[in-house]
This record gives sequence, C-alpha cells and structure tokens, in this order.
Amino acid sequence: MAQTHPDRHLGDAAREEAAAKLTRALNEAREVLDWWIAQERDWPPLGSGPQQVRLDESEPEPWPQREQDTVAPVDPITGLRAGDRVRAWPYDGDLLTVVETEMDVRDHSSWVRVAEQAQAIKSDRIRLAAFSCPTCGACAGPLVDDAEVRPCPDCLIDLRRLEKSPADAGRIRRAIEARATAGESEAESIGDGRFADRARERRRWAKRLITAKPDDLHMALLSAFGSAWERWGEKPADEYRR
Repeated sequence: MAQTHPDRHLGDAAREEAAAKLTRALNEAREVLDWWIAQERDWPPLGSGPQQVRLDESEPEPWPQREQDTVAPVDPITGLRAGDRVRAWPYDGDLLTVVETEMDVRDHSSWVRVAEQAQAIKSDRIRLAAFSCPTCGACAGPLVDDAEVRPCPDCLIDLRRLEKSPADAGRIRRAIEARATAGESEAESIGDGRFADRARERRRWAKRLITAKPDDLHMALLSAFGSAWERWGEKPADEYRR
C-alpha cells in the first residue's frame, strides 16, 4: 500500500490513475480477508482456484450505489451534503433532511437548511443521524431500514490533521479506536446489528495498527480515509480537503 498510494505518483496522471485503482483493489481485498478471519472460516485449499464469497447477513451492507451526476457536493466545513439526514438540538426529535449548507461571511458561521422547516439552523446545533462510518465505525440512530454508510465528520477532521501532520497518526489511531468502541455501544443500544458488526471490525482494525511503524501507520490511515471519501463523495478528496 505504501508503494502504490496515489500520493506517491503526483504529477503523472497515468500513474496516479493506475495507483488509485490498485489502492482501491488492495483495500477491497483487505476488507474481504479481515471479514474471512473474523468469521473464523477455513482457508481454501491451495490450487483450488477462485471462489465466490457469499457474505452472511451479519456482514455490514455494501456501499450504496450512487449515480455520479446526482450526488451533491460535500460542504468542507460541516461534512454534510444535500440529502443527509440529521437531528437538531436536543438531538432526540424527528429526522430532518439537509437541503443545503451556507456560510455567513459576517461572522464565518455555518448554517444548515433543512426541508422540514423554513429557517436555517446553525451547524453546531445539528448532528448527523441514521448513519454508520466505514472508517471508524461511529454511528447514530434512529434505527431505519435505509441508514446511510458514509464517513463521519470526525473522520473528515482527522483526515485534515493527518495530511498536515503525519506525526498525529498515533493520536488519530487512538481516536478511531475510541469512536469504534462508542459506535459499537451505540449500535447495540438502538438494536442495529449491522452497525455493531461494522464498529466491532473497525475497532479490531485499529487495534492491529498499534504495532505498525510510524510511516506504515500514517499510510494505512491515509488510505482508509481517502478510500472512504473517494467512494462516497462526488469530488476527489483533495478538492475539498481545505
């Protein structure tokens, strides 16, 4: 992964594209292997050829399929985009649907407009709801059938920090482990087994990185963040990492 990450091939469009494809393939292969190990399945016999892996119902749902031309841009301040479901303070009411986000240039405050009411809500009184993060396992209720799999705002913040200061990789790894532990508890409290499985897997993944060397840890985290945002968002990550 350290050799094939797209950031190592900046300036050469063809090599960047090839590196991005290979990085995605390595991430997907790692996810399958992690799942296989967690399920304690026997390894296929050598020379048996390719096998089709059928994940059971406990496996978290796959990434939602989105048409590229219908995906709204991600707001770089809040990490929200149109269509996201949120709750307003005190965060125990009905789900609200984000229409757009906007910045007040007078005081640089960020506001969120929702479909269910006319007045905008200040972003610090809004929380993402009905989602699960594929990077850290953080999640939030309520329990709904079509909960979204999407990176959480905390992972966006950590991604910015990681890009500016690779030395923060150890602290960010600990933060991911903590969010995964909290996510597992939250998922169990709302009775969502899919969310709990994802949070549990991300906690195990974060724990395995404890022994990684600093450069390898930085690259592993950067790859996990980058893959999540690339697969979820419309824009390449470097267009809104500001």
